[in-house]
Amino acid sequence: ARKSMTMRVILGMGLVMAVSAGLILSLQATDQSIFTEDWIRRQVSDLGLFGPLALIGLMVLAVVASPVPSGPIAVAAGALYGTLWGGSITAIGAVLGAILAFASARYLGLAALQRSRNPVIQFIVKPRSQGALMLIVFASRLIPFISFDAVSYAAGVTCLSASRFILATSVGVLPISYALAAMGAGIAKGGPDWMWIVGLGGAITLLPMAGKWIWDKTRKPA
Repeated sequence: ARKSMTMRVILGMGLVMAVSAGLILSLQATDQSIFTEDWIRRQVSDLGLFGPLALIGLMVLAVVASPVPSGPIAVAAGALYGTLWGGSITAIGAVLGAILAFASARYLGLAALQRSRNPVIQFIVKPRSQGALMLIVFASRLIPFISFDAVSYAAGVTCLSASRFILATSVGVLPISYALAAMGAGIAKGGPDWMWIVGLGGAITLLPMAGKWIWDKTRKPA
């Protein structure tokens, strides 16, 4: 019980710090240029070795604090560090942010939601197939217009195990991370990075098979 309480305190402090940082940065902005690709590049370009850490931190903030957009961060990472490193930085930040959101929902809200009599909440927290939940998380990471943070928080109040959530998120987030980084690298070079775009296009066509493999490996035998 003490360990669970300590985890709740740590997660609560982390969320408060992330949201506060987002609010402070927003209030400091005098126009609409905050969190654009150009603004992020200017803020990070002079940080040297700390630049990648700053971008990872921004990605974590973008996941746990909805108003902060993640797309410009990924594009800026590609422009500053190229497709390979920029995509890796983006993916690491996205996964870490997803883990924080997932763990926050699980440790801070799951117990209370399980006691709720609200039919909608009861439907969400109802025990379900691990494979099906994992596939939902995986598929949602491939669709840009589905809220990344909302899925992470929602997954935290389901029965999905943390390890399967992390695996589904890690695999699902790679295509969009490298695609956006390739876009940023293309902007920096003055032209698109066709090799990466073609490679990612081919990889995305294989994702349905990857989803099927995950489903077969994780579902319980009848």
